[in-house]
Amino acid sequence: MKKFFVLFNLLAVMTLALQAQKVTNRTCRLDNGIVIKTEQTWGQVWVDQQFAAMTAADQGNPVAVSVRTLGSLTASSAFRLHSAGKEVSLKGAKPGAYTMKMTYKLSGKPGTLSFDIDDIVIKPQTKTTVSVTLYDYQIMIDEKQGSQNGLSHYDSKVERYKGNPESNPDFGAITLYAKGNREKPVAPAEATGKKTGKVKPGTYDILIMLGTQDKPQRVWLENFAMKPDFSYIITTNLNAGVVTYAGVNKDIKTFHLYPAGTADRQQGKAVPERNLEILRCESQGLTSSCPPGTYDVLLSLGSGAKYEWRKGIVVQTGTRVQLK
Repeated sequence: MKKFFVLFNLLAVMTLALQAQKVTNRTCRLDNGIVIKTEQTWGQVWVDQQFAAMTAADQGNPVAVSVRTLGSLTASSAFRLHSAGKEVSLKGAKPGAYTMKMTYKLSGKPGTLSFDIDDIVIKPQTKTTVSVTLYDYQIMIDEKQGSQNGLSHYDSKVERYKGNPESNPDFGAITLYAKGNREKPVAPAEATGKKTGKVKPGTYDILIMLGTQDKPQRVWLENFAMKPDFSYIITTNLNAGVVTYAGVNKDIKTFHLYPAGTADRQQGKAVPERNLEILRCESQGLTSSCPPGTYDVLLSLGSGAKYEWRKGIVVQTGTRVQLK
């Protein structure tokens, strides 16, 4: 059995409000040729620059980088400074604005994730500390040889976080396209469900659907070579947290997640704000996976006759938060 792991940043271009840096040129590729591209998913990169007077020990080393990833994602990271398209030696780099090129090695089989961070600033006699926090999904592909009557078998699974399966039956639906042609899906030779089936051997672009109908998320596995008599189990680890309503009020039928601070900004009767809503849970035992972060949660009683806020709910990767 072979295993391939991949980490990907889920927004190809992201403007970060904290220091106005842009994260661009995202590329994620396994050494076996599979390329990962995504649309409208939860992943983020948080970047912060801090400045301090340079000490004697800092002379000649004006930049330090602190890297953090959420979940089981990467094995190591490295960075390089570039200016005007050329690499600049970190030691003794002159004051100015630079592009920082980040490269991560994946924690599983060989592959890399890379992206650029623009507008990294070095000031005279100042130490620049750049903090980079990465949150992304992880794709795991288990490849196993076995009789499939000459076909290739596929099976899609989704985990909220490692070891915790996603209960939403629609998460992880698979659609296959001929490599480079997304006009018309390829019909499976044998279909046993939205997530499993068999297909003729070949090279495909595979679409994994996540999210909800009104907020779909798309993960593309491009250039996926499927061999005859091989089975491929594709597991998407959301590296998410879980929010569940565990109170005793039987009238709670739905809850909505909003950015922290939304409740206070309303300054009045609690009501939904669809344009700010991050996600809505109205099924599956009032339990939903969600990206790590701090939220205000709006509880809906009955058919929406009344709403109540739960403020400042902190969700971390791999944890379950109970609303009361």
